Amino acid sequence: MFGRNGVFNLITDKERVRRLAALPHVRSARLERLGQARVAIVGLGGLGNASAQYLAVQGVGHLTLIDGDVVDGANLGRQVLFSPDAVGRLKVEAAKEALTQLAPRISVRAVPEFLTPQNLPDLLLGHDVVVDGLDQAAPRIWINRWARRHGVPVVFAGAIGYEGQVMAVYPEGPCFACLWGEAAGADENCMTGGILGPLVGIVGALQASEVIKYLIGVPVQLGTLWLVDLLNSRWRTVTVYPNPLCPVCQSSKEAEHATSL
Repeated sequence: MFGRNGVFNLITDKERVRRLAALPHVRSARLERLGQARVAIVGLGGLGNASAQYLAVQGVGHLTLIDGDVVDGANLGRQVLFSPDAVGRLKVEAAKEALTQLAPRISVRAVPEFLTPQNLPDLLLGHDVVVDGLDQAAPRIWINRWARRHGVPVVFAGAIGYEGQVMAVYPEGPCFACLWGEAAGADENCMTGGILGPLVGIVGALQASEVIKYLIGVPVQLGTLWLVDLLNSRWRTVTVYPNPLCPVCQSSKEAEHATSL
C-alpha cells in the first residue's frame, strides 16, 4: 500500500500505461506481451540509464542489467538514475534500486559483470531484445554475432561529444556488421572527448522507443540508422542495406542451413 518513501501509491499498472494504450496500433494483447517481455541492457552508463527508465515505466516486465562498473562522481551529470549517495556502489545495484522505486512491480536482475565472449551466451539467452549501452566496440561485435545466430533483435547506439547514433537490428534486416564491419574500431571515450549530458538521454530514450514499438507490434523500419547532431541541431536517418558479403550474416545462414539438414 505504501511506497518506500511512505507516500500512499494510487498509481496502478493500468494507469501507468494508459497513454501508451491510447496510441494507434496498440491492443491489449500487445500490452500483455510488453508486460511479459524480457529485455537485457548491456552497460549502465548514460545510454543504459535513460533506456532503462523508460522501459521500466512503460511496462516492460523484466530487465536484466549487465555492468561490472561502479558509480563515479563524474557519472552524475548524465547517468540520471544515480544520486550522489550512489557513488562507489555497483551501477547495476544502484540502478535496480532506482528502477524498482519508479516501477515497483518490475522484475530486475542485476549482473555485476562485464560482458565477455565466455559469459555472453548465459547472460543474454532467454531475452526478447538486447539494448546496447556500451562505449566499447568489441562487445558490440560479440553481441551482434550472437544475436544474428539466435534471431534476437538488438538496439545499438553510441554517443560522444554532441553526436549520437542509433540502429535497431532485426533478424530480417541488415546487421551491425553490414554497416560497420567486424573490425573492432575505436572505442568511444567521453573522458577525453567530452559529452553533452542530455545527448545520452535523447539517444537512450530513442533506444527505448525502438524496443517498445517492437514489443507492442508497431511496424518497424528495417535498416534505419538515426543520426543526432545537437551542436548543429540536426536529425537525420540513413537507410542501411544488407551487405551480401557480410561475414556475420553469411555465417548465420550457413549455421541455419546446417541445422535444417
